[in-house]
Amino acid sequence: MNMKRPIRGPRRQRGVTLFVALVMLVMVTLLAVSSFRVSNTNLKVISATQGRGEAMSAAQAAIEQLLSSAAFAGDPTGVGAQPINVDLTGDGSVEYNVQMNSPPPTCVKSRPTDPTTLDISNPNDRACFGSAIVGQVTTAASCADTIWEITARTKDTVTSAETTVRQGVSMRVSVTEAISSCGG
Repeated sequence: MNMKRPIRGPRRQRGVTLFVALVMLVMVTLLAVSSFRVSNTNLKVISATQGRGEAMSAAQAAIEQLLSSAAFAGDPTGVGAQPINVDLTGDGSVEYNVQMNSPPPTCVKSRPTDPTTLDISNPNDRACFGSAIVGQVTTAASCADTIWEITARTKDTVTSAETTVRQGVSMRVSVTEAISSCGG
């Protein structure tokens, strides 16, 4: 009587081991693909954040350039009509084009400068001192304190991404410039 016994040894377990190994391989592959997608998404978010920061820096640089123009207070619309090209990296190529004419720089408020706030030792304040009559307690200032609203729209020359920065600025200008730009 020779009966064959069912095989329960290592031969039958080889199939189960192969199945477990394949399941583990699929799980590891899914984990790797998932990790790649998450890191790729994070990279895109970081890139967008960096681009926004650069665009805002370009807008700030353009606003500073606009305000430092000697002709700004006399003709803000004319000075703001010219686009400003910004090279943030300093390599000679323009990364951002900044427009400040939509809407143009606007004087929101103007008031004569209080003569008691002026400092004769400050070179910027010296031009604001008016003439004083002997025996008179107060002097008339020839400057006005103004508040401006400036909108800068940046456009990335590579990606064509656009950013808008709106900023309020306080400036001391001559009374004549305040009257012509702010209406008095």
